Amino acid sequence: MPTWDELFAQGRCIARFPERPVQEFVSLLERSSGERPLRIWDLCCGAGRHTAAMAERGHSVFASDGAERGVALARERLAQLGLTAETAVADMTVCHWEDVLFHGVVSWDALHHNVLPNIHEALRTVRQHLVDGGWFLATFKSTHADSFGVGREIEPGTFVQDTGSESGVPHHFFDELGIREAFREWELPVLIERRSDYKERCADFLEVNPFDYTIWGVLARKPVQHGSAAP
Repeated sequence: MPTWDELFAQGRCIARFPERPVQEFVSLLERSSGERPLRIWDLCCGAGRHTAAMAERGHSVFASDGAERGVALARERLAQLGLTAETAVADMTVCHWEDVLFHGVVSWDALHHNVLPNIHEALRTVRQHLVDGGWFLATFKSTHADSFGVGREIEPGTFVQDTGSESGVPHHFFDELGIREAFREWELPVLIERRSDYKERCADFLEVNPFDYTIWGVLARKPVQHGSAAP
């Protein structure tokens, strides 16, 4: 079973360009707070495409990933672009910067790569390290995804595939009830299921498919505590 370090070393799972929703999320943070620079955490940063994009906008960016090779690639990208960010090798369930409260946290196409108890722990950590009224943007695999049920089931809803670019990596798939349960202590201004309905599927589909899978897009907000002001 390959590790994320091995996948990154093989040049797999390395996306170069930031996702538009992440850029829109940073714009939301900028509208929501007059404080500058904003503190933003790129959780499970991978090779750093979003880390660099957010740092380029002048914010204080913190980036962590469990894969040492991924963090090294992120640092290389930042150096090549003349940008700076705080980086750390850390499990998704912990925050390396214990005393920092973030205006926003991004975790794109990442948190579902774990078993459910660890995903829930990661969400608790994110909530703990957000300012009151802080925002969280994340995506999760949906049970409507074409790859749902593919591979070996290691717990209800979590499968390890034996083919494709992420073979050997656990994938947890959420239905709507599961997402709402995971975010029961949050405000959910936006919850959307981005559907990709495949009409045809070839034998090596998991290897060659270039299109998005069906995912949940979550824009969550940490509730403002009584007597506290939003950022």
